[in-house]
Amino acid sequence: MKRILLAALVICVGMAAQAQKVNFGIKAGVNLSSLGDFDYRLTGGEDADLANGVGPYGGVFTQIYLTKQFGLETGLYYTQLGGREREKDVFEDYKVTARGSYLQLPLSAFYEFPVTKKISLYPSLGVYGAYGLAGKIKTEGQYNAVDLKSENDYFGDFANRFDFGGTAGLQVSFGRLLIGGSFDHGITRVNKTKINREDNAYNSAVRVTVGFRF
Repeated sequence: MKRILLAALVICVGMAAQAQKVNFGIKAGVNLSSLGDFDYRLTGGEDADLANGVGPYGGVFTQIYLTKQFGLETGLYYTQLGGREREKDVFEDYKVTARGSYLQLPLSAFYEFPVTKKISLYPSLGVYGAYGLAGKIKTEGQYNAVDLKSENDYFGDFANRFDFGGTAGLQVSFGRLLIGGSFDHGITRVNKTKINREDNAYNSAVRVTVGFRF
């Protein structure tokens, strides 16, 4: 994956040299993330379904126009992924939170559809690579009168640091302002210890962002 990211950077630099227009900007937003069908083992027969994690997203980006309307967008972002579960009833009262912080490099192709003089739509499709920085998995509460309390290093004890996957999105520009939504889905296994294919953890995230082009 390191080679893929390096190749993507080389391609972007080469294309930028021949681009018709290049925009730079900043972007920030929020992720709603999940680890898919993976069940995190707690105790006895109880597992946690790690979904609906909320985390920040932000960084810098560039748009490289290869033609008047078609181009590539890339950037460098901090993103927090993972999941959480909260259970509370007569027999259980616990919370599990899994948060992994990544440095992410996406590369997407986009096409600009002008709506008015100042408003345009930008559908996009591409790939991303990410490197894990830090994180924790925390468990607290009780299950069947058994205390659940632990704190583990996300990448040291649980997750692989490298992640790679696909991304699709749609942005709307209002002059220099960009408002967008996107969906990422990883194709590399998150959990270090491999289990049945359909039960492994894979990052996915629905994202809403606001950006500004300089």
